[in-house]
Amino acid sequence: MAGRSIVRHGLAIVLAAVLVALISSEPEYYTHETVAGDYLKKLDVDGRRREYLLHLPSGYDGTRRFPLVLVFHGSSASASVIERETSFDEVADSLGFIVVYPEGLHRGWNIGECCRYSFMQHVDETGFVSALLDHLEAGLGVDPQRIYSAGYSDGGTLSFLLACNLSTRIAAVAAVSGTLFDPLPTCDVSRPVPVVIIHGTGDTHIPYAGQRGVKSDVRAQHLTLSAPQVAQFWVDRDGCTAQPVTSRTGRVVRSEYDCPHSATVLFYSIAGGEHGWPGGGRGWIFSPLPPSDMNATDSIASFFMRQGLTPLTPR
Repeated sequence: MAGRSIVRHGLAIVLAAVLVALISSEPEYYTHETVAGDYLKKLDVDGRRREYLLHLPSGYDGTRRFPLVLVFHGSSASASVIERETSFDEVADSLGFIVVYPEGLHRGWNIGECCRYSFMQHVDETGFVSALLDHLEAGLGVDPQRIYSAGYSDGGTLSFLLACNLSTRIAAVAAVSGTLFDPLPTCDVSRPVPVVIIHGTGDTHIPYAGQRGVKSDVRAQHLTLSAPQVAQFWVDRDGCTAQPVTSRTGRVVRSEYDCPHSATVLFYSIAGGEHGWPGGGRGWIFSPLPPSDMNATDSIASFFMRQGLTPLTPR
């Protein structure tokens, strides 16, 4: 028994040495930057190597604090794909904020839905994002009161879950073609969370009207909420007014719900819009053509820049 203990201890030392050697051999991936530009970065969380793309906007030199926008890709995509799809880098240079594109393990996220790598491996995405924020705040000029999360498809669902789990750190969230699943997540937000929801009625991948898994699917009892139900979920959580102020521009219907502490829930419904980032590019050559009726990146960035954690302004 003592021999086995010595062997295990020796293996632990060897593994730790290997990890230190790996990190020391590529220090540029772990250190913080002080010059505007685009970078591939790495972070070790819960024994897993995680990666993210970092865009520091023009004018960044580490001497002042900037807002931070996290942008999460969809299932089977990647950080570089969502970077191309959204063009957040260009808007960041114009408005002045940092953008981080986290990479999901095996190109996916644990959003509570069955049978994906991260779900089966019980990956703690909230823990990963918390560690990532700690890392970014410690070394970059990040304004901790102005951190935001946006996501597409499953990345949008992850943004909703982060709003539930990290409402003390994330000032506002946005989701394009995202959803929530029944049973609904525990969502005891500490404050009304400003939310943007964008969904096309022609989306067949994550249907606007919601969906229940087919009988041949292990998710047969797994209900995907409709886009209006997702909007109502946030209206209820944030204690917003029952009736929104609604306007239409072409195929886009914009519904704005007024909430306590000057928070807002914005719901954009695009008639006939398919599963794509409105106004953005195609992540894959076989992806549906994104709706051109609005520019989701501009709308989301503009919304984010008006939000902050404190002070919460009463009505």
